[in-house]
Amino acid sequence: MVMQTNGNGQGHVPAHDEFALRSQLFSLLGKSKTSEEQNLKALTQCASHVRNKMLVEKIAKSCNLTLSGFLFNDGLELYYDLKREADEMGNISRGWEDPGFRIGDLVTVPKSKADRFKACLPQIRKFCVVNGIGMTDDEAEESIGIYMDGVIYFEGFNEKTLVSTLDTLHECVEKAKELIG
Repeated sequence: MVMQTNGNGQGHVPAHDEFALRSQLFSLLGKSKTSEEQNLKALTQCASHVRNKMLVEKIAKSCNLTLSGFLFNDGLELYYDLKREADEMGNISRGWEDPGFRIGDLVTVPKSKADRFKACLPQIRKFCVVNGIGMTDDEAEESIGIYMDGVIYFEGFNEKTLVSTLDTLHECVEKAKELIG
């Protein structure tokens, strides 16, 4: 029996299992009401998803980062929460049409600190911009959410850029927390 390596961490699998999977995919496509172009786009996105998921997992492991909370949906090709040792470090995500990966984090400011947040908002924005981190804020009924993120284009995504972006993002998050109090 011919054995092949499976990219899902399952070690070696019989080659006929890959044929069985392809057969199932072709059967689903044959029953689909979508066009050949839509089928090809979906398969291309699936292949991209598998490759990018493996890439993120490999690079995170080499950077000693722990991934959790994996998800994908109509808008996201992939999403993981990131941890370095016991420290929450934000998340990594990629949309289906994005040219790269977003490394982001959310800071929640209670309404009781809204005035302080508004007073130091220009300083926070400037600190983020100078460091290449984007920032948006969204006021809800009970709190203000500050989402900060850095983008790593696909071609530049590696251990060095992930660690650098993550460290810069963490500096911005900590600076915002310090200024808000």
